[in-house]
Amino acid sequence: MLNNLSTLTLLMSLLTILAVTDGCTSIKQASLEIHYYTIEYDPPLPAKDAQRPYSINIEQFQTSPLYDSNRIVFKNDEYLRDEYIYHKWRAHPGELVSFFLARDFLETGRFKAIFYADASAHHTHLITGVVEDFYQQASNAGEAILSLTITLFDKTRRGSGDPVMMQKKYSLDVAVEESGPSGLAKAMSRAMQQLSQDIINDVYDQLKK
Repeated sequence: MLNNLSTLTLLMSLLTILAVTDGCTSIKQASLEIHYYTIEYDPPLPAKDAQRPYSINIEQFQTSPLYDSNRIVFKNDEYLRDEYIYHKWRAHPGELVSFFLARDFLETGRFKAIFYADASAHHTHLITGVVEDFYQQASNAGEAILSLTITLFDKTRRGSGDPVMMQKKYSLDVAVEESGPSGLAKAMSRAMQQLSQDIINDVYDQLKK
């Protein structure tokens, strides 16, 4: 009888340990779940103005060292940057921004051809860029901060001709209307949509000269 009782007690202890271990494992797995975000907005409608007979290659943009990762960064104070642990961008800011910019250039139909990070394709012009700011200003209601520097090169200029046609910085702060990373992603999307439109208009105007 004692042996049976001891065996039963041992089995119950083992079941309890397994249950606790399984519960801890589940909690640990749940805590490690990471959510990935992207900017997202409708592409521009086809433009009604005349198409320019130029082919443009848009390189994958570089990113400032402060934001050169897929971590979602926010700023509370000067000289301080923090990041979300379980929330990340789907790709680095330079990849996201240059991809959507190339998509928007193509959708407008304002240029003969648009290539994305394809140096082998024949192109008359080249656009390079640097994402200088890509973060959430967390004080007060919060803002999405997006800053880009764009350089437009004319690849047809030979010899001593200066190939740089335009270099310009674009910056926009957009209010974050919803809390958390999803609210930031929506605000950053609005910022990118506006800056993309501004860049396309400026490049189009440069190529009219």
